[in-house]
Amino acid sequence: MNSPKSNYTILIVEDNQSMRDGLLASLQKEGYSVAGVADGQEAWSLLQNQRFDLIITDIKMPGLDGLTLMKKVKNLAPMTNIILITAFPTVDIAVDAMKCGAQDFITKPFALAELRQKVEALYRRKFVQLKPSLSEPEFPDLIGNSPAIRQIRQLIAKIAPGDSPILITGESGVGKELVARLIHQASRQKNGPFLAVNCGALTETLLESELFGHEKGAFTGAHKTHIGKFEQSNSGTLFLDEIGDMSTALQVKLLRVLQTKQFQRVGGEKFIASDFRLICATNKNLEKKIKDGEFRSDLYYRINVIPLTIPPLRERPSDIPLLVEHLLRLKADRLGRKIPRIEPSVMARLISYSWPGNVRELENFIERALVFIEEDIFSEKLFNFGDLPENTSLLNQTDTPAARDLTAQISQIEREMIIKALRDQHGVKQRAAEQLRIKPSTLYYKLDKYGIKPEEYE
Repeated sequence: MNSPKSNYTILIVEDNQSMRDGLLASLQKEGYSVAGVADGQEAWSLLQNQRFDLIITDIKMPGLDGLTLMKKVKNLAPMTNIILITAFPTVDIAVDAMKCGAQDFITKPFALAELRQKVEALYRRKFVQLKPSLSEPEFPDLIGNSPAIRQIRQLIAKIAPGDSPILITGESGVGKELVARLIHQASRQKNGPFLAVNCGALTETLLESELFGHEKGAFTGAHKTHIGKFEQSNSGTLFLDEIGDMSTALQVKLLRVLQTKQFQRVGGEKFIASDFRLICATNKNLEKKIKDGEFRSDLYYRINVIPLTIPPLRERPSDIPLLVEHLLRLKADRLGRKIPRIEPSVMARLISYSWPGNVRELENFIERALVFIEEDIFSEKLFNFGDLPENTSLLNQTDTPAARDLTAQISQIEREMIIKALRDQHGVKQRAAEQLRIKPSTLYYKLDKYGIKPEEYE
């Protein structure tokens, strides 16, 4: 009987025959369906008639080099995974590889076991549903593989089983409600309701009625009894978004509910008990609002038992290609369109743009682009639509804060490379330095420079 891995097709592009034969034998032994060619031009000819799940290619080859081949492949088949092989690892290569869509790269000399591990990870991502675990929890809806997102996954797995109040902070559009829902789904309350209320979208009177409910005749227009969110969320989770916009008068009433787990409907006399888990979120600086007298410190300490911060998209550019791929699949399916190809130059601009609206802005951009494109390709024309919002025209590498601060982007990539090497070598710094082809002293300097803690790679 064929191994399940035989459905995973791999193309090896390597001009060194002995190395190519070694890679072929090693991966075939694992059960994969593997083919090999001697150069980029031969690979490109083969790809005109055959598709592969993964291409492993050397960068330095005569004729069509690995980076150029990768750019052509991403135009032809954007969902193809690519691992680059290089003997000269630099941050510039990492930047180019990421912008052009490489999933990973490996440096010569390398152990076959190291390559097999990388291939296994890509195979499992496509074909195997991993079970959640505290060591590497799986939350498929939380897209990204940056250290920040990996840390958030770890934190969700750790805090979800409890019932302590959680405060999620982050800019608008980063996905605070998504994280709240994931916490609920992994919690003991998962079989109960998840109810969300935007505190900034309602007036004080309407918000009070929405939370507490009201009795029939409590005020003009109250023609029937209304069950509020406190009551509806019993045995579940209540998510209060933009808690920083709640009036101080309502803050006092909310504090009392949290202290007693009881409340009265507006116009009612009976006390109603409700056992819900509270998750709050805000894009405001609540500590500053406390100093300004706009937020109660006693409520802040009550809701901020477990803090969780989601970084903006501009601080994790390596997540953008994964988000684009996910959103394209999602939106194309909903709009009944084919998943378009993305020109490498377009992906580079998406990565370099600062995305002030974060993931929500990226999502809107993808949807608008799918509506406007006439062919199944994302090209430079996307940035010239007069109908698109003005800020979309700012997707220009020469005119964005992220592009102007290229050093910050490179530092982020270098930090992620160091963490990955430490994970690959199980925290052994000497071996991690060898993998990165830097001196151990340089590695220790960069660990201090980037504030990399053992919990990020152990």
